[in-house]
Amino acid sequence: MPPGLKKIFFETYAEVPEQFSKIYKVNKSTKAKETDYGLGAFGTWEPRTSELSEVAYDTLSPGLEREYVHKAFTKGFMIGRELYDDEQYNQINKFPKAMARSGRAFVETEAAKPLIHAFSDGKSSGSTDVNIYDGKTLISDKHPLVDNSSKTGTNLVTGELSDANLKIALQCMRETIDEAGNLIQASAKKLVVPPALEFTAREILNSTQTAGTELNNVNSVKGALDLVVYDYIGAAAGGSDTAWFIIDPSLCELNFFWRVKPEFKWDEDFDTFVAKYRGYMRFSYGVSDWRGIVGSSGGAAAAKAASTKTA
Repeated sequence: MPPGLKKIFFETYAEVPEQFSKIYKVNKSTKAKETDYGLGAFGTWEPRTSELSEVAYDTLSPGLEREYVHKAFTKGFMIGRELYDDEQYNQINKFPKAMARSGRAFVETEAAKPLIHAFSDGKSSGSTDVNIYDGKTLISDKHPLVDNSSKTGTNLVTGELSDANLKIALQCMRETIDEAGNLIQASAKKLVVPPALEFTAREILNSTQTAGTELNNVNSVKGALDLVVYDYIGAAAGGSDTAWFIIDPSLCELNFFWRVKPEFKWDEDFDTFVAKYRGYMRFSYGVSDWRGIVGSSGGAAAAKAASTKTA
């Protein structure tokens, strides 16, 4: 391989810190696919009615299957012998750089899809892959419970990102229930926003007083959450400039599996002298549980923006 092209590819690929790994659990896989199984939850403990009462035994109900099938992705370029001879790398160096940046952007774009489609309706959008394992979108107020048919779980809040709405989301997170309807004491640690909400988020999280008001109240959420600005969930990347999420990393089950991390190889055709360079990677991603993430599509902000454009 011409000196340096492989090094250029990997240096370029790693020149910007990953964003998706700040919210995903990133794993390695040695199989064609990974399968995750959910379980139900134990109900309330039962009191003994006498000293001879037997233990009330229970079993965990089997949950739904979550499957991660690794897909392979490739990209390549070709360089003729004369270009290699004459350019002396002034232009050739740009080829692996461009391919590495394209690959990096592709991984981030794919990983962002569960959040981009978090509020979508598969039927209305025409997509068949926006619903998660329980048949609902990732963010919903109608998640069915395996061991409690009278309740549903919710991780949906409404409204634009504001101090008041963030506190509602934090409460929603604290009220997360398991498959039997029991509180599990979830606690958010991260606020995830698109670039359009970065400065709003910083004001809410870092202001000394309550953001967005004229009151002199102490900011009760100051320092409570780490801010993650995820470029690839914004409108410029096909997402939304108003949607926002909070995450409890200990519970959040956004999973990403590397089957084969990006690799860069080459070969030369003996008769034509054309050198071929290719990149290859294989991965999968998805959701194993809706718990640990609460979100809002930011409807109020969207409506405000729409009315402003109309005017």
